[in-house]
Amino acid sequence: MSGPPADPTRVTGPRSARPQRDDMEVVLEALVNAGTSMWVWNLKTDALIGGASAQQLLGYTPDADFHSQARWNSLIHPADLPAFDRAFEAYLGGAVGHFEQAYRARAADGRWRWLQERGRIVEWDADGQPLRMVGIVTDITERKLAELRQQERADRLEEVARNLPGMLFQMVTHGSSKYFSYASQRSLEVLGVPAERLLADVNAFEELRVLDEGAQADLARIDPAAGPGLWVTEYPIRWADGSQRWLRVTSSSEMRTDGSVLWHGYMEDVTERRAYEDMRQQAAEAVAASAAKTLFLSRMSHELRTPLNAVLGFTQLMELDTADPLTPGQLRRVTMVREAGEHLLRMIGDLLDLTRIESGQLQVDPVAVVALPLAQDCIALLGPQAQRAQVGLEALEIPERPDAPAARALADPTRLRQILLNLLSNAIKYNRPGGRVLVTVASTGAWVRLAVLDTGMGITQTDQPLLFEPFNRLGAARSGIEGTGIGLAITRALVQVMGGRIEVRSQPGSGSEFTVFLPRSPADRSERRGPSDADSRQGS
Repeated sequence: MSGPPADPTRVTGPRSARPQRDDMEVVLEALVNAGTSMWVWNLKTDALIGGASAQQLLGYTPDADFHSQARWNSLIHPADLPAFDRAFEAYLGGAVGHFEQAYRARAADGRWRWLQERGRIVEWDADGQPLRMVGIVTDITERKLAELRQQERADRLEEVARNLPGMLFQMVTHGSSKYFSYASQRSLEVLGVPAERLLADVNAFEELRVLDEGAQADLARIDPAAGPGLWVTEYPIRWADGSQRWLRVTSSSEMRTDGSVLWHGYMEDVTERRAYEDMRQQAAEAVAASAAKTLFLSRMSHELRTPLNAVLGFTQLMELDTADPLTPGQLRRVTMVREAGEHLLRMIGDLLDLTRIESGQLQVDPVAVVALPLAQDCIALLGPQAQRAQVGLEALEIPERPDAPAARALADPTRLRQILLNLLSNAIKYNRPGGRVLVTVASTGAWVRLAVLDTGMGITQTDQPLLFEPFNRLGAARSGIEGTGIGLAITRALVQVMGGRIEVRSQPGSGSEFTVFLPRSPADRSERRGPSDADSRQGS
């Protein structure tokens, strides 16, 4: 800090020509040069003696009129003046042994400088009232600005620490003893323990840790003497409520001269990340298992179909052999072998379809398919099965309007046929003698709706959510009705692959309705919009 302005009354001639100054004058000048001034205040007259040197601290000339406490108070920042007065009143009231207060004062250049005053009453009048007070005032601007900068950095660090997802910390270890020297407020979210408790007792942290052998081995490898570097460990902790979380601790060490180690680190809760990684691992294992299953079934289906087709071929030849015909009993048994083989062949095909769908390897080729003729073809194919079950089959289309074209769905013809055959086969098998199965086709907006209605036994509300689970026949396995339990699972998967959905409505004793919604052919949608557009133009 620069010294006070030159005193115009001071003689600056040769040393031998200067008047001699007393020791007090030298001391006062030295104090001013050091940024400090002494003052004497008469509380009765408000006269402030020594104010000239105090004025010099603020850059004012000695003749400036600040020679009373009232005039000096006019230099104090308005925001600091109430605290200044309170500090003086506290001293007068005996709450403190001396007066001391820091405040801002306006300097001659208009800027605010920080001053600190200390003083004590040294004389009282005959009535015991304060008469004279002596003190010093010191320019602490540089120190105060440094403190403010330090506080600003500390506040910024605390704000960063408060908004980080994890917890910043410093820990001191010395031999077997340890303690936290700093813990950010995020400790409550990360550890479930307030920072104040961690700082007071390190055991509040130690009691949380659940260290298995792997975590203990990781911690044992940490060697602060190995030099600078990051140490990373993960281990579970158990909160006070009993829940287990995973903690990741990243830290670096600093060796200190007293042999202790100062650890700077960051703790974060990685429970969700580990759960996500576990899910990814499980998903990868499931994909690998599914691929292996698909490959296995693909190879096995080939290995099984080859001999099975040979068996079926020979049973058919035996059934048709007129040169050496079978007896009725033999024919019945051979027919049972053939039917069982055909059932096994269908089941192998269904399994292979299901695994291809699950693995995303099933390819579909959507084209515009006229829905009603395809439904009629399926009815024709299942006619013999329906006759044996004494069930009537019918298909009809419900047009949007009398002149509407036939409904065309955007679908793979082979897979749509497979869907309808599955639904029709179930409607026949689970129907009653004399029952009926109806297929309706309709266009509804952007969708083609194919519904298969039967008059069978129906399905309870409880069982309906389980219908599409693979191999779940809902107790039908004990009914003697042939089936694999995967037809509906394949049906729903095929519908979804083609961009559609399937719904079911049923009541026990009232039959069931399975409805498939598939995207309508774009050409049909444009045809449907055309007349509407034309009508709107004619009406305008």
